[in-house]
Amino acid sequence: MLSDQIRAHFLDYFQARGHLLVPSASLIPKDDPSLLLVSAGMVPFKPYFLGRRQPPGERLTSCQKSFRMVDIEEVGSSPRHDTFFEMLGNFSFGAYFKAEAIGYAFDLLTSDFGLAPDRLYPSVHPADTESAALWQRVAGIPESRLTRLEDNFWQAGPTGPFGVDSEVYYDLGPEFESGPEERPGSGTRFLEVWNLVFMDSERFEDGTSAPLEHPGVDTGMGLERIAMVLQGVDSIFATDLFAPIVSDFQGRARAAVSEAQLLRHLRILADHTRGACSLIADGVLPSNEGRGYVLRRIVRRALVSALSLGLDGGLVPAAEVAVGILGSQYPEMREAMFSIRTALEQEADRFQETLGRGAGQFEALAGRSLSGRISGEDAFRLHDTFGFPYELTQDLAEARGLGIDRERFQELLEEQRARARSSRAPGEPGAARVALPEAQFVGYDELEVSTTVKALLAEGVLIDQAGPGDRVEVVLAENPFYVEGGGQVGDRGELLW
Repeated sequence: MLSDQIRAHFLDYFQARGHLLVPSASLIPKDDPSLLLVSAGMVPFKPYFLGRRQPPGERLTSCQKSFRMVDIEEVGSSPRHDTFFEMLGNFSFGAYFKAEAIGYAFDLLTSDFGLAPDRLYPSVHPADTESAALWQRVAGIPESRLTRLEDNFWQAGPTGPFGVDSEVYYDLGPEFESGPEERPGSGTRFLEVWNLVFMDSERFEDGTSAPLEHPGVDTGMGLERIAMVLQGVDSIFATDLFAPIVSDFQGRARAAVSEAQLLRHLRILADHTRGACSLIADGVLPSNEGRGYVLRRIVRRALVSALSLGLDGGLVPAAEVAVGILGSQYPEMREAMFSIRTALEQEADRFQETLGRGAGQFEALAGRSLSGRISGEDAFRLHDTFGFPYELTQDLAEARGLGIDRERFQELLEEQRARARSSRAPGEPGAARVALPEAQFVGYDELEVSTTVKALLAEGVLIDQAGPGDRVEVVLAENPFYVEGGGQVGDRGELLW
């Protein structure tokens, strides 16, 4: 069953059962400062669950564009993790609760999608005895196939509606086993295909919670994962949602790399290109803060993989393939193709400048490495001072037969993240602002001034030095240049040493 058919079949199933079809919202949350991006199908419906707005119907269904960064490091090494995905869902605002939700899920999976009932393994929260009993009574699932997990609890953000959930796992078969103790929620044999969340409480900013006046149902089925099952492939990247994008990249890869490296980079390229297209189409542009930082990170991670594969032609040809796949469902992506192309090309140009700064530093490190290993401190300096991605350092080192002290690099990276978190403004999502020294404006009295450089930045990252051809920001102790604002353009001038 093709992904377009799966999506349509799911939505038709619930429309036939009294659910109103709601189009996907933007990836940028509306009136919800607690979230950087829409991460699940229920996010646009939070006001309905909380009783603050009247829903257009008591039963809704949707296919919502969603984006999560939490598993970005898994993308590439995992056959089932992605950043951008489509979330199929059915929702109830007081119309029905656990019994109907479980009944719908079992019926759709077995009767309509044709999955074997004995390959379905639901999980429930240990305290949720009602759902456990319903799976046995409504769906005929024996106790032996029920798993109780403390993680069966879900909420969309630090505040808002929440509740216990029941996840439906599909047994892919013994050939997918990764260890001797495979079970739902652990290992690779059992794939989570649907999550049924029973929203019955609200959490407030002070950490307290209270019951919702009208408990509701929020379910989410990842289209990519159910397509993997129904298309009988071993990876989401082999489904018709990803395969044409992967094929485009593979056909343009020129570097000789191992099979494992090729697979990892192709997955990163395919996922991050899809994600970038979706973000740009919804109005996000690369920057060093918030959503723009998310976009910049995935584009640059994709560009690292492109460099490692010796990719001919960059990201844009595959972006056109991705938009061709998704554009029929999300026409805003087709309409934004010019913006997508422009943003990807401009970011690639900026990134090339960053690479130019770091490449020489890497070669110097590799040349003087006597131990056959690059220290964690050196790898971190490349990353932090010169903006040189760790993944690229890793690939270049591997090509020269060098190792890297990744453990020490991760320690230094976490220390940096901790400092960033502590310097972030209260409530500010995403990347922290760099703390810069004050610059005294003297332009009302002086057009020229002798002063000192207080800081240098490249792409928002503090650096120690810059060379010919580098594009950097310079913070001066005294500054005669008027900044753009108040209807007046900024001053232009020269810095002379």
